[in-house]
Amino acid sequence: MKFQPPKGTRDFLPAEMAARRKMFEKIRKVFENYGYGEVCTPAFEDFELLAKKSGPDIENEIYVFEDKAGRKLGLRFDPTVPICRIVGTDPSLPKPIKFYYITNMWRYDQPSAGRWREFWQAGIELIGSNKLEADAEILAVTSDCLNAIGIKDFYFLINSRKIIESLVKQAGIPESKKFDVFRAIDKLGKFGEKDVINELKKYGIPDSSIKRLLQLIKSKKVSDEELKELEKIKEIAEKMGVKNIKIDFSTVRGIDYYTAFVFETFVSGFEKIGSVCSGGRYDSLIGLYGGNDIPATGFGMGVDRLMEIIKTETDYSPVKIFVASIGSKEKAIPIVQGLRKAGISADFDLLDRNLTKQLEFADKSNIPFVLIVGEKELKKGKFKLKDMKNKSEKELSIEEVIKLTNNRYQK
Repeated sequence: MKFQPPKGTRDFLPAEMAARRKMFEKIRKVFENYGYGEVCTPAFEDFELLAKKSGPDIENEIYVFEDKAGRKLGLRFDPTVPICRIVGTDPSLPKPIKFYYITNMWRYDQPSAGRWREFWQAGIELIGSNKLEADAEILAVTSDCLNAIGIKDFYFLINSRKIIESLVKQAGIPESKKFDVFRAIDKLGKFGEKDVINELKKYGIPDSSIKRLLQLIKSKKVSDEELKELEKIKEIAEKMGVKNIKIDFSTVRGIDYYTAFVFETFVSGFEKIGSVCSGGRYDSLIGLYGGNDIPATGFGMGVDRLMEIIKTETDYSPVKIFVASIGSKEKAIPIVQGLRKAGISADFDLLDRNLTKQLEFADKSNIPFVLIVGEKELKKGKFKLKDMKNKSEKELSIEEVIKLTNNRYQK
């Protein structure tokens, strides 16, 4: 029997992990440039905590289990909730709090394009400020992250829950139905008006109210007071260097806990995979986990979707120099260790293969250089360094090999 990864999960081999690690480090650098510190929370939490805001129905959407003591637990599906737990139970933390995370999490979704049961997310939480500058900073961090990883052509759609709540009210839809409406309207850009109308009908929304709501969203007519905050966030973000911000009243975010500013980010030409970074303001969530409400804003960035856009190197190798020995491999060991101590990733043959087989292995493994070591080379103090890509070779001392390699791979 051949075992496969569980449904909705994947294995990541070295080339993919190297590309992910490179992305993580670039994102991490941007986060820390803005003063955010990394946090890591447990992979599982008390189910009661996870259901606090989402309700008991969340059990159908996440991984839930009992431990050996009978405690009901669930795998984390949104790092915002555990971070709210941290802040809610420790009021002494100096404000504003700036946390970031880069981690995996789990949802019991039906796997589809860009959606996995185990997925990776990077994000930030800015807690303790109700100022518009905080919301603008969220857009600036997102913009800098995407630029840092090589994505240049993207745009933001921003809105406010205050605006969409006003439109829902004007359409004559009762307060008790508003979150159902939000979740439906959030799908407008992805599935189209027809599907959204059908979903709204399932929630019992009258045809007249559905028609009125869609008209209001398209008209883009709201009061100056409702629009003022949103335009100010856009203005501040643009001063921070953010481009391509569009106000869009159909941008809602389907998650219930947002209270004001919300946004989604799309890469031009890749809209079909969905928003690569989304978030907004949630001023009433932390109070659920202890203490008083604390203003907060943040975002989550979909690593898996970004990896679909950024091409992974196919010729990746962790080894820069393969030391191929002629005769006894013991002669190669001091040279390999010397290269490693000089900060150059190096390897040598562990299977007692002849020179031809060693060269074939290096070529198939995408190792860029092969250093040939034999009695003649050791006596002379000069070694053949074969460039496997360009099919050329040079005769160099170990010092020259180190210098050439460092120059080529210097950061």
